[in-house]
Amino acid sequence: MAGKGSMNTRIHALATDRYGDLSRLSIIELPLPKPASGEVRVRVRATALNPADYKVIKGQVKFLHARNFPLVLGYDFSGTVEAIGSSVSQVAPGDDVFGFLAYGPTNRRGAFAEALIARVGRIALKPPGISHSQAAAAATTGVTALQALRDLGRLGQPGRQVLVTGVSGGVGSIAIGIAKRLGARVTALGSAHGLEIAIQLGAERTIDRTREDPIGPSAGRYDVVFDAAAAFRWRQWRKHLNCGGTYVTTLPSLAFVVDKLSSLVAGTRCALVTVKSKPADLRILGEWLTGGLPVPVARTIPLVEVPETLAQLARGEMQGRVVVEMDTIGRAASGS
Repeated sequence: MAGKGSMNTRIHALATDRYGDLSRLSIIELPLPKPASGEVRVRVRATALNPADYKVIKGQVKFLHARNFPLVLGYDFSGTVEAIGSSVSQVAPGDDVFGFLAYGPTNRRGAFAEALIARVGRIALKPPGISHSQAAAAATTGVTALQALRDLGRLGQPGRQVLVTGVSGGVGSIAIGIAKRLGARVTALGSAHGLEIAIQLGAERTIDRTREDPIGPSAGRYDVVFDAAAAFRWRQWRKHLNCGGTYVTTLPSLAFVVDKLSSLVAGTRCALVTVKSKPADLRILGEWLTGGLPVPVARTIPLVEVPETLAQLARGEMQGRVVVEMDTIGRAASGS
């Protein structure tokens, strides 16, 4: 364990030494990372859990993710710039920023750490009116929903009809508020508890999937079906899409490829959202958060509780976002 004088050159992080069980996760020490040209080092104040964390730890997406060990996960982050590399003029040490790391091989070290390295072209200044926890909770989910609805669903004109699935999850819940800010009227699809949340978030109509057939005759018609839960297929919703309407999913699969090809001659579209960290979109998200865009946070935990909470998330026991506050990591690691 590092002594008091070594905190300038070492950081704590939650990592695993190999793929497998969540019990492999532990708090370790790593060298303090140094930003290269176009990069910044961010002192992490808050991060958030994602379902992808569990998949990576279990080794289920080796073909998508960097395979360097010890493996530090975590994608969303909000924190303070403490060092900058050459060619960086957009931010300065002391600025509060937020964003998310790439879900792919370029992500060498994640956000479950006291500090991380980020490309300056993939972060944005955190608005002073929102907390680090809010910013971290909204980063990936908010930009995913924005790019799905605005770019793929082509929302932006008032009065469009949107259906959102998975409304108790991170992406689906924030998508309700984003769709409304893009002028849409929102129908939420989910179970009873999730629909209570959806109404609070502003959904005008709800469909309880446990009591009625969500794709039956009474399902309605939509300009966009955003399947944030990836629970359906385009072919199931095609008759409920208006001419030129779009079904958007979050899950790449062979079924998606088949549906995508079929949609080319059907008068409706089938699309897959693959989120990209864009400063302009983060700034829009920050403005909406400042203006009251709700981000349902189920729990706020210290880093040491991440393994058990990830297990609960994988079992479907958690609804809403789980924020990890980083201020206690050093004390927890030292046992103080």
